[in-house]
Amino acid sequence: MEILHSPVVEHAIRLAAVAHQSQKRKSSGISYIAHPMSVCLILTKAGFHNEDILAAAVLHDVVEDTDFTIEQLKEHFSGEVIQYVSEMTEQKESISGEKRSWRDRKQDHIEVMQQATLGARAIELADKLHNLEAMLFDLQSENKSEFWGHFGASPNEIIQYYRSMIDAAGQSDQQLETLVQNCNARLDELKKYLP
Repeated sequence: MEILHSPVVEHAIRLAAVAHQSQKRKSSGISYIAHPMSVCLILTKAGFHNEDILAAAVLHDVVEDTDFTIEQLKEHFSGEVIQYVSEMTEQKESISGEKRSWRDRKQDHIEVMQQATLGARAIELADKLHNLEAMLFDLQSENKSEFWGHFGASPNEIIQYYRSMIDAAGQSDQQLETLVQNCNARLDELKKYLP
């Protein structure tokens, strides 16, 4: 009998739902938890069924975007989940506590992905795919200039970042090919909306 439920993923969903409960998505204003849940669903549809990867997908923004720390996650999840979440977490502040620029954060994260585990790279691609899908959806219902104003970079910088990250995470890996192809197709669609 195939197991259709994972207590590890359920625990991750509950923790992420609480951690993100007051947050909304930038452009649409919908509850933030819709994003990590969508990333998890994308991975499942792409053939990833490892519970550590799926749990990390649900938790991938918890450390980066909430007060929850990696040390707190260690109390609840395996070393594999912690590794994937760590690889997914951008360093938003410098060692001295100053806010880092969008460009510095993104460049560092691309470099991390070039060396990351397969699980983290799969999560990264699913994250980018959902972000691109959401951006395209939002652009249909929002003024273009208002939409691009939600980000800390120019539209061309955003496109270039996504292209570089897809390349860094994909790395011509056969297991990630479907995710890479879908990301690239959505990115090409998004380019049509450049101002």
